[in-house]
Amino acid sequence: MKRLGISAGFFIGAAWLTAWLLVLGGCVSLAELGGRALDGSAFAEKTLASYRVEPKRGTRVDRLRRKDGTEFIAIRTDSMPNLRLKGSLPDGAGNFYLTSLDFLSPNRDGWNEFTLELSGSGSFTGSGTGAILQLSGPVETLDISVGKIRRGAARLTGAQALTALHNRRERILVITQWMKDKPGLPVFADQKAFEKYWKPILFPEIVRAKERPSTWVKDGPWVLGEDVKWRSAYTEAVFPEELWPVRNSGTLLRDWEEAAGWIYLAFEWDHILELLSEKIELTKIK
Repeated sequence: MKRLGISAGFFIGAAWLTAWLLVLGGCVSLAELGGRALDGSAFAEKTLASYRVEPKRGTRVDRLRRKDGTEFIAIRTDSMPNLRLKGSLPDGAGNFYLTSLDFLSPNRDGWNEFTLELSGSGSFTGSGTGAILQLSGPVETLDISVGKIRRGAARLTGAQALTALHNRRERILVITQWMKDKPGLPVFADQKAFEKYWKPILFPEIVRAKERPSTWVKDGPWVLGEDVKWRSAYTEAVFPEELWPVRNSGTLLRDWEEAAGWIYLAFEWDHILELLSEKIELTKIK
């Protein structure tokens, strides 16, 4: 049985909130809270039991109870601390259904936070001191059901946020599919390595000249988008046609600056599911 242990990605830090959590006596990290720490809703869920890979790296499964009394399980991995997959309580045979995922993508001036509906299944069978987790079969991503966006002092909620998140998700799916189709990709240990590799390829105009890729086009017209001049000949030489207006308008740069963590999640999604589809041994810690 293979233990899952994948390297840590990005995390959220806020000194005042950390201090508040310590005052409350909580032992839950900001990474585990994800976006729910931003509106306090995390404190409406009570942890009934917790299991994780030991030593403390890799996968964690919690059994949680909402204020309305309903219970569910939540799956987290250290590589994506702002992601949690939610599922129904396992039945007598240990089988459960994936229902949704929660994700928070922070940036310097705000965040994207959403719940995406899922369709999938797995098994979670436990003894007194441990458990085994394994997803079974394909996992289908459906629609974003609820979400919030903060851009500086502005906040988007309700239908306005859902529209913006839906449009961003469509663009992210296109760019990450193009990324995954590129040959000879390295294995990215974390989001920092992912960004370091892709930023010069996506945006050679805003990196140092020596960091630009070999495909950089020195000549040709420039177009202005989001206060940056883009070499349209490079756009057309490197990117699929459906992404030309997205890059030349600066929209791709805005997606990167506001949701790089989301792009990383979409790129790594298949790998996360692959790892969770192996039998993972967990130790009960609560």
